[in-house]
Amino acid sequence: MLHEILKKAQELNFLGNPPIDDHIRNANGFFQAIQNFSNGTNEGRIYDLGSGGGVPALILIQKLEKWSFVLMERKEKRANFLLEAIKMLNVEARVEVICDEVENVARVQKYECSADFITARAFGPPAVTAENACRLLKKDGFLVVSEPPEETNRWTHEKLSLTGLTPVKYLQFQDSTFQVLQLVNTPKDNLPRKPGTPRKRPLW
Repeated sequence: MLHEILKKAQELNFLGNPPIDDHIRNANGFFQAIQNFSNGTNEGRIYDLGSGGGVPALILIQKLEKWSFVLMERKEKRANFLLEAIKMLNVEARVEVICDEVENVARVQKYECSADFITARAFGPPAVTAENACRLLKKDGFLVVSEPPEETNRWTHEKLSLTGLTPVKYLQFQDSTFQVLQLVNTPKDNLPRKPGTPRKRPLW
């Protein structure tokens, strides 16, 4: 079923061109990162930024059966696709899909400071991803970002401290690489800024 859903996402141009199995392997890297940093906890809340065609979210939903998820996707057609996908997987009870800008969701009390983990695959450059994620994370929660190969210094900037995030581990899983960051301080009050501002005027 999952393979069929991801194939449909690819046909709709919601997912990149690599083979479906490559997308699943990448998602498994997110899973390994979460396992490594969850300290043996087998339940919690995971938010996925820019969920698009469902990678890594749909794979993680199946692997982490006791965890709840919030999938954030600003494009209506993709959000509707994700809604259908979670119905097909029969996981509506623990999965929510939000069609909105992440900057808006981060200012809703229900979601603010509430995620144990946030996942981001191709959401945006480091400054954009960090600014959008920081308000959603619990203190000491983790942001896991899929990284371009052989780029290990994308998160080295003094202004990252404004988000309260700090890099804690650079991981490799098969042919995929990931940066794990932890929220160690409270983000600056004005972050995230209004929708679109982080992309137009990134922090760095």
